[in-house]
Amino acid sequence: MTISSGKLRAFASSVLYNVGPIVAVLLLWELSVRSGLIRAFFLPPVSDVLVQLWESITSGQLPAAFLVTTKRMLIGYIIGAGSAIVFGLLIGIFRPLRNFFYPIVAAVYPLPKIAMLSIFIVVFGVGDPPIIASVAISSFFPVLLNTLTGLRSIDPILIKAAEDLGANRFQVTTKVVLPGSLPMIFTGLRQSSAVALIVVVAVEMYIGQSGVGYLLSWATEFFKINLLYANLFAIGIFGILVFRLVDFIEYIALPWARER
Repeated sequence: MTISSGKLRAFASSVLYNVGPIVAVLLLWELSVRSGLIRAFFLPPVSDVLVQLWESITSGQLPAAFLVTTKRMLIGYIIGAGSAIVFGLLIGIFRPLRNFFYPIVAAVYPLPKIAMLSIFIVVFGVGDPPIIASVAISSFFPVLLNTLTGLRSIDPILIKAAEDLGANRFQVTTKVVLPGSLPMIFTGLRQSSAVALIVVVAVEMYIGQSGVGYLLSWATEFFKINLLYANLFAIGIFGILVFRLVDFIEYIALPWARER
């Protein structure tokens, strides 16, 4: 099987479009430090950071930290996002539930979720439970609000047409309402995945005894600048992978949206 020159050009353009700006920034970073424009004491050369990143990976230090962080993030994310979808569908479909819970949601949503860590420590003690709870509560609201937005965006004509064709409430929900709201639900899942990563790292920096956040805090405390930036590099790469994973799941779950 041969690949046409047009496809090769399209692939090269895609790589250049996605990777080019990053490479340009890294080169500017390296040159700025090497030329003395920026002091290496505060911002080490990117080449030194990459060497430190490789050493942290090969030594097993960084993979071990990410394994702990990923476990905490994944558990909290599944609990928070999963419950938000179920709860959002319930209060979005049933008006009495929506009338009762919506004021509560509106009152709780503006509260800084990271500030609830103190409550979680009192309730769950130290260790993984308060970290997981912080991730869960932070992941909950982006998915919930996007689920409700997705439900409100359904064209009432589609629902009326399904009912006129003899569909019962369950069929309307599963065949019309839920598929129509999935794009907005995945938008919420994508947003909450970023929030979950931010929160798990922040909480680990505060109370963690392991994980990427703890490694960041340790590098800061002992002024290991190369390690600090290497960890930030790794977190950025991990965030990209998380986003791509959510995109892939959406691609599988929404076949009608693949062309888009």
